[in-house]
Amino acid sequence: MKSFLPLIVLLGSVSALAQDAPPPQQPAPAPAASTNTAADDEFTKAVFFGKKFFDLGEYASAVEQFTKADAAKPDQAAVLYDLALVLAKAGRYSDAQVKADRYNQLFPNGAEKPLVAKLQLELEFQRELQKKRQADQEYSDLFNRAKFVYGKGDLDAAMKLFVQAEQLRPTDPAAVYNQAMILERSGDFAKAVERYHRYSELESNADAKAGVDQRIFALDSEIDEMKTKIVCSFCGHRLPAGATWCERCWHGPYLVESPVWNARRCADGASATRASYFADGHFNRNDVLPCLLPNGTMRESLRYTPARQRAIQDARRAEGWAYDGEMLRSWTDGKGNEVRFVQGADYLERVDSSSSGDILTYVAHEGGKGVWLLDREDLIVDAQKYTNRYTFDANNRIVTQQVDYQNAAACNHLITMNADYAYQNGALLGAKITGGYEGFAPEGSPTVRWEANVTDSYDDAARVTKEELNVTSFTKMYTQKPQGALRDELNAQYQGGVQVKKTLTAPLKTGDICASNGLSGTLTNAIDLRPFYVMLPNLSIVLPAGITKSVVSYTY
Repeated sequence: MKSFLPLIVLLGSVSALAQDAPPPQQPAPAPAASTNTAADDEFTKAVFFGKKFFDLGEYASAVEQFTKADAAKPDQAAVLYDLALVLAKAGRYSDAQVKADRYNQLFPNGAEKPLVAKLQLELEFQRELQKKRQADQEYSDLFNRAKFVYGKGDLDAAMKLFVQAEQLRPTDPAAVYNQAMILERSGDFAKAVERYHRYSELESNADAKAGVDQRIFALDSEIDEMKTKIVCSFCGHRLPAGATWCERCWHGPYLVESPVWNARRCADGASATRASYFADGHFNRNDVLPCLLPNGTMRESLRYTPARQRAIQDARRAEGWAYDGEMLRSWTDGKGNEVRFVQGADYLERVDSSSSGDILTYVAHEGGKGVWLLDREDLIVDAQKYTNRYTFDANNRIVTQQVDYQNAAACNHLITMNADYAYQNGALLGAKITGGYEGFAPEGSPTVRWEANVTDSYDDAARVTKEELNVTSFTKMYTQKPQGALRDELNAQYQGGVQVKKTLTAPLKTGDICASNGLSGTLTNAIDLRPFYVMLPNLSIVLPAGITKSVVSYTY
């Protein structure tokens, strides 16, 4: 930050003392015979001493002597001028002005008139000089106070003081430069650039101007980034606005234009409610969905700014994450547990956990304009691991999704689900989802299949108003009798017992029961929609047994 350099102003010398006054221009009355020779002597002595002190530069003493002379013989023209002169030399400009005004009042045509006029100019200059020095001091005080509060981190107060300093001295570049620095630090790059341009107009030093030009170029680049980039809400990596995931941590999605992802906002009057229904049509419950975004859109919530990026990265570091530039490298809790991010040349390829031994693998391809699209991802939700595989159309939209997982929460079946997505005018129109598995021989080698449809509705403003999920079928067929104790468990669960090679529709109402949990309950393969988090964020839930319909309604 530039420092304030006070100006140094040197005063020129003033005129010499007046000589003895010439005879008055008009005859003066004949003086009465002097009866006070002591006063005359005092006057003569004071004038003599005053001139001697003046010659020695002892102006305070000269003022004292000429004041005695003026007291001895008031309103003598030469003494009035000499007193005004030495008062000015002594720095008592207001008093000097009083004596000069007194001279002009009494002796408008006096012999010292040219000298008084010259002295008047000098006194006017001194008044201007005093004003300038006062302004300089005020500017210096403001500037130093602004630097002090800036050093304490109070940017708002520093900004106000530097603006006041600029008002006192509009052509000085220092205050303007410091305003630009504060604006840049505050993240207001557009205003910072304007201030840097103004500084460049005022600054005469070519090297300083060149440095500011480089700063302006860097800020213009940042402004462009803020217009076109978003920031990953988990790791802070900068992303193109068309990205679905962050390729350096695979968090997301960041579908900033998606009506579905912009539906649940914290705006006045807006709400989202998810209602669920049993297979026979009876109402189950309502769930009020929390908002996902602040009052702005997803784009505004994720818009890149250096301050937002720093806040996200600082939050991760506080949790134990380490960075390499903008890329996450690892996490540790300081107790030997570590998660390593294996970053490839273009994207995160693998995540290794030292404590659990889990390895998450990712495969992606470039979708153009810096966007990376996931072909395969490993996903963990509530300790359940899934593998998602996606295919995309020419517009980088997901058109199909395959999910594979081993249902550890029930009977460890290897379950596969598939979703086909349909679009209209760029908005998601709906999806057809199927799922099922082939069971184990001891349980009777059952084949399970279910189907569901999702439809989306929009208003005239292209806002999603309703998402409706309907499970249209849920069947199970045993190809052989279950074996051992498992046969008894399953026969107890199905009315009439397990029937081989007969399509059972009971799971639609009861859920897919695969075993007893050893107590009074059962283990059930629920329809798990959580892996469809990208396209169906408001329906990515586990459907309880017997629930076949879920409707999400929005108000704005």
